[in-house]
Amino acid sequence: MARFLSSLLMGVLVLACWSACVMAESTVEQQLQRLKENYIEMQQLLADKDRRLEALERENVKSRKTLEAQVTRLESKTRRMEIEAIEQKSQLTAMQQQNVLHSGTRAEMATRQAATPTIPRSCADVQCNGHTVSGMYSIMGNTSVEMVFCDFTKTTADPNFQRRIGYADVKTVPTYFYVQKNTSHTTAYTPIPFEVERVNIGGAMNLQTGKFTAPRAGTYFFAFTGDARFVGPRTSIVAVLVEMLWNGRRVGSARTTESNTAGSVHSQMSMQSTLHLKAGDQIWLQIGFMTSGGVAYVFDNPNADQRFNHFTGWLVEENLAGLF
Repeated sequence: MARFLSSLLMGVLVLACWSACVMAESTVEQQLQRLKENYIEMQQLLADKDRRLEALERENVKSRKTLEAQVTRLESKTRRMEIEAIEQKSQLTAMQQQNVLHSGTRAEMATRQAATPTIPRSCADVQCNGHTVSGMYSIMGNTSVEMVFCDFTKTTADPNFQRRIGYADVKTVPTYFYVQKNTSHTTAYTPIPFEVERVNIGGAMNLQTGKFTAPRAGTYFFAFTGDARFVGPRTSIVAVLVEMLWNGRRVGSARTTESNTAGSVHSQMSMQSTLHLKAGDQIWLQIGFMTSGGVAYVFDNPNADQRFNHFTGWLVEENLAGLF
């Protein structure tokens, strides 16, 4: 019995060992299989990782190129912005300078606009009156109306803002006359009257008194031609002198003489004068000297339309100072 039990126990132990070995062997194979599967899986994972790394590397290279291009564009844009900033700074400086120049102009224009003159005296006045187109304009000068070119694209401080072209022949009162005699004049030291009026625009010449009265201040021109008659026979020298008087003061004379005249003779005389007159000044002619005895005088013939004595004058340039 004991032997049997021992044998049985031994058998059980052998069977248990064999089962354990079989089970152990089965477990190792399974583990090896699992390890193999895990290895394969790891290989796949590593391969996937390598592929992803390669893809990331390619993406990184692409991104780096994109970033480099963006950096290049930004640098170019930065340079352009720097250039624009310099230009804008230059323009701002120019505008500030213009504002400095215009500040006085604006104040000047504001002053003028507050009391605009009736007649402009400069291109600045023309501009204040509302004109904005550059061109030729008439302005009031010191003594006459001047023609100027106004360049409104420039500031008033620019010397080319206003350029003088010349002057306009403007007269507030047109004045010119031409008169003649048709009778002889034999009285010395009295204004010579005239009987024939050819032209008397402005009415400044009074034929009855023989006096011209200047209606305006300005420059006037006068001319006289006359005929002197000498009654002979005479062995001595005979003479006639006609003088021009300005407010009673002699400013010129015309004289003619003869000697040893066998009979009546005639001689021409003339004079011209250009004078600066004030309004109200008077000009006239008179005999300043003639040989006495009725042998010398200013001659004219009332019975024939020959007209030997002529007096003419006109306003050359009016002095407009103080009128506007």
